[in-house]
Amino acid sequence: MFDWLKPKPKMNDFDRQLLSSNLAGAKNLDELFYREKMITDAKTRELKENPIQGNFDYEHLKAIHRYLFKDIYVWAGFDRYEIGLRGEFRKGDTFFTTGNRLPEVADNLFSALGKENYFKHLSKDNFINSAASFFNGLNVLHPFREGNGRTQRIFIEQLADNAGYSLNLSGVSKSIMIQASIQAQKGNIKGFEIIINDRLQVKSFDK
Repeated sequence: MFDWLKPKPKMNDFDRQLLSSNLAGAKNLDELFYREKMITDAKTRELKENPIQGNFDYEHLKAIHRYLFKDIYVWAGFDRYEIGLRGEFRKGDTFFTTGNRLPEVADNLFSALGKENYFKHLSKDNFINSAASFFNGLNVLHPFREGNGRTQRIFIEQLADNAGYSLNLSGVSKSIMIQASIQAQKGNIKGFEIIINDRLQVKSFDK
């Protein structure tokens, strides 16, 4: 009640840069995040029907991000290294891959995925373990200025489909995903495994 009387928290440099780079005409963060959610929710539904085709490499991940955010941010589809954010990157107490190491770390992560044949023909249990480990790798990479979580979910869903499974992560709450991410960065991917297991169904093994 009377929330409008409460002083608004001051914007930090991260917030100011985010607001200044928006294409949606938002004048404040509340407006920006509202418009961002409306637009990306619609784009996500579109991608459910017509997934972006790619090779499940880093460029494929960027293409998904570009599609989701091209009407919101000028840097949609570009990682932090490419837009000049090459230093430390964190949210709260969680640190992600330093900007200047993104090309190297991304190359290692996606090269490993290719060597594992994109988890095709794995048993359900093995797929869950491998996908959870890769999910953690994507989260630690955290390549984009904003919108990593939404991009990762779509990529993982498409990866599962390509491997003969059906996966729907749309119902996972932000708090559950954050807790799983925090634990995974400490070496425990059980949270990611539970999230995937609860929403995974075998589709076919003929891909």
